[in-house]
Amino acid sequence: MSKYLFICTGNTCRSPLAESYARQKFPKTDISSRGLYVAEDTTNSQSLEIIKDEHLPLPSLPQQLTEEDVKDSTLLVMGNGHKEIIKSRWPEANVQLISEYASEETADINDPYGGTKKDYDAVFYQLKHYIDKFKW
Repeated sequence: MSKYLFICTGNTCRSPLAESYARQKFPKTDISSRGLYVAEDTTNSQSLEIIKDEHLPLPSLPQQLTEEDVKDSTLLVMGNGHKEIIKSRWPEANVQLISEYASEETADINDPYGGTKKDYDAVFYQLKHYIDKFKW
């Protein structure tokens, strides 16, 4: 079975939203999330509010991306910067932008950290748009 990891900077906003939505949509698929620079130990309250409002499964707690993760997983990142960082650390990594995995687009998903509820909602619907195109 393949393992899929959603990756963002701190694993507190975007990647937990993606993880929760994808786990509900694809319950038989091994899905989790990680961050490149994890500094907090809980998911952002705005992201958690969306997860609860949408009746999604709770995401895993924020975790740092490790070499072991890279060996065993398809990494789905939010932005080109994330992809470049991962490729510089682990050239062999199977890493793609969420947008390019879902379609031929190469769009970044903006970080809503510190933004308004409207910013978080926009990110959630953008993630949903791409995840709905996955063929798992």
